[in-house]
Amino acid sequence: MNEAPQPIQPSLSEAPAPQELVPASPPDVPVAVAPVPAVSPIAPPSFAPAAPSPLISAPPTPSAPSFAPHIPPASPTAVSDPTFVPTPLPAEPVYAYRATNPLLAMLGGALLSAALLGIGIAIGRAGAGGKAMPVGGGTSISGDENPVARVAREVGPAVMNVDTTFGKKGKGAFLPRPGQQDNAEERKGKGTGFVFDSAKGYMLTNAHVAAGAKELQVTTSDGRKITGKVLGFDRRSDIAVVQLADKKLPQVKLATFTDPKKLEVGEGTVAIGNPFGQENTVTSGVLSAVGRTLPVPANEGSNDGGAFDLTDMLQTDTAINPGNSGGPLINFKGEVIGINTAIIPYGQGLGFSIPINKAKKVADEIIAHGKVFHPYIGVNVLTINDGIKQDYGLPDKNGALVRSLAPNSPASKAGLQPGDVIRSIGGKVVKSKEDVSKNMEGRKVGDTVKVEILRNNTVKKTVTLKVEDRPEE
Repeated sequence: MNEAPQPIQPSLSEAPAPQELVPASPPDVPVAVAPVPAVSPIAPPSFAPAAPSPLISAPPTPSAPSFAPHIPPASPTAVSDPTFVPTPLPAEPVYAYRATNPLLAMLGGALLSAALLGIGIAIGRAGAGGKAMPVGGGTSISGDENPVARVAREVGPAVMNVDTTFGKKGKGAFLPRPGQQDNAEERKGKGTGFVFDSAKGYMLTNAHVAAGAKELQVTTSDGRKITGKVLGFDRRSDIAVVQLADKKLPQVKLATFTDPKKLEVGEGTVAIGNPFGQENTVTSGVLSAVGRTLPVPANEGSNDGGAFDLTDMLQTDTAINPGNSGGPLINFKGEVIGINTAIIPYGQGLGFSIPINKAKKVADEIIAHGKVFHPYIGVNVLTINDGIKQDYGLPDKNGALVRSLAPNSPASKAGLQPGDVIRSIGGKVVKSKEDVSKNMEGRKVGDTVKVEILRNNTVKKTVTLKVEDRPEE
């Protein structure tokens, strides 16, 4: 007797729900599955009965996503995973990046899995000559030459596999007995970085790879081990600068654009990194989109605990995985256009990179001042959608609604109130909350700006305030 067909379980939830930006966890750490946007269930194949089976049922409602520390106990056979580490380091770090759309995971390394899902081209062991040399920056690909192979050959020697050591894992409430050995293990992690100033030994990577590291060592494409020191980092931009002991390493060529939106969508891209501990892995794809905004809510990744947005992010379908964090996204000219940072963990071909013009600006501030200044007026705003427009009786959806004000902030001192709608800042029209973030990014601490608001739906006011550096909380 033929067996009855098994019920088909829909792979996605039926209704969209707020999603969360969660650092990638290793296979041995239980992490609840976050909801993802709904799509129509896949139709049965043509040879299956047309009538739907009464056995089909909706998937169970997933529990709220959470992030357990994804640095597992050390073992002789497993490669540990770095974490997006808070400072100061708690005994049991619990950290999460959440976003309403899309669900993202930071890419700091991962536990080495026995079943890796696709590994790119391995870089040859090149660049051992000991002399500093720029790599990449070609202008064209000749004849039948494979552009990906060319980029891997030219840029690969400047890409470093990063190994980090953090403090010991918490030992719990009980101290060891007298004479008992302290078996608490130091936590180790992996990521990627690339040299951008060989003469000074400067390497770029992500803050969630290097921040809080007790020790940091890189491995070159030819297998050499080099120690590094974290010069500084900024969680709000997810950028860190590391100084390496070797000042004669190859360096990448950085693309020189000022507006990432002017990059050509569809152009070829290459990622080089250390996914799942697989050193010097190369993958390729295209630049899928530009100008993406990834919201990060309060207490989930910033230096000061406040909410912020990662703006102007590049989107690519180039395969990037946990461990690629801090590695370069490269165009076919051999120029670095971004730093690989985040993925949608339950989607295919959805990776995000920090544009290199923004990363270089942050790096320059870290090198010059040891910190990054974040222009700030102290407003928490919402983009006005149809629901907000109706609830507040607004005449249109233009502007950003002030949800709350930080105490003693420039906006509070200037008299802004919750419920006000910001229409423009410094003469630049505001159409969404992202416009407020981008407006601040383009300003300097100490600037005086005029903010036009709509109050009580009818009264237009203009207030003048002074931009301050975001306080640490």
